[in-house]
Parts: sequence; C-alpha cells; structure tokens
Amino acid sequence: MKNKFFITIFILFVLFFLASAGWFYVFSKISFEKKEILELRKTILLNDKKNNNEKSLSHLVDSLKNEKNAVDSFFLKEKDLIRLIKGLESIGESSSVSLEISSVSIEKKTGSKPSFSFNVKGTFEQIFKYLYFLENLPYLITIDSVSFQKTEDPAPIWQALFSIKLESYEN
Repeated sequence: MKNKFFITIFILFVLFFLASAGWFYVFSKISFEKKEILELRKTILLNDKKNNNEKSLSHLVDSLKNEKNAVDSFFLKEKDLIRLIKGLESIGESSSVSLEISSVSIEKKTGSKPSFSFNVKGTFEQIFKYLYFLENLPYLITIDSVSFQKTEDPAPIWQALFSIKLESYEN
C-alpha cells in the first residue's frame, strides 16, 4: 500500500510538473506572440505615419506647383509680352477709352525692361478709370510718365499719354 501511495504521489508530481511545464510553454509562447504583435503594430504605425507624411508632401508639392505657376504667370518673357498688350487693350475696352499704342521698346541687354508708350482718349472719368485698371494689372509695371491734355473739339475730350515699364520681365 505504501508503494501505491508513493506511485500515486510520484504520478501526481510528474503530472503537476508536466502541467506546469505545459503552462509555462503556453504562456511563454503567448508572451513571445504578444511581443511580435506589438512590434508589428509599431511597424504598422510607423508605416501609417510615413504614408501620411508622403501624402502631405504630395499635397504640398501640388500646392507649390500651383503657386509656382501663379508666380511664373506674373513674370513675362519676350514671347509673352502680347499678354500685356492684350491686357492694356482689355482695360481700354472696360473703361470705354480709345487706346493707341505708339511704341514698344525691348532691348536685348540683360537687366533691361520693356517700355511701352501709348495714349488714351475719352472723358476724364474714363481715363481715370483706365489709370485705376492699369495699376491693378496682374503684372508689376512702373508708370514712368503720364500727361493729361484737354482738347476742345466740338466737345471736350481728354487725352492721356502714358509711358510705362514692365518690371516683372525675365530676359
């Protein structure tokens, strides 16, 4: 009977040891898997941040392209000078004056700016309106001189002689 008792205790001890080893193995495996899951979550978060940063940079580059195009449209080259002339004519129509461009001077020297001479005819209010529109053109211009003259034909008509220089010009 003593042998059965010791055998039973020995078997219980072995079973307890095997159960403890099994639990230890299962818990260590679970702990290892938890660590791997945490590392994968960290990697996923880092990749999400990288993706968000890349998207933000992409949007920034797109917005900078739009701004660059806007700035580039502000600076005219020799082939784009017709846009300025069309702008002068357009504001002439808007302010109801008659416009006559008398000269356009473009020097090939570096740093030189194109200059334009023209005259407008209309009432004083129309010429003043033209001057206002001229100042608000989307190009950087310098008005070198303006001279107003009043003629007394059958009706009083004003004439203004303008001399301007295009500052937003690239050679």
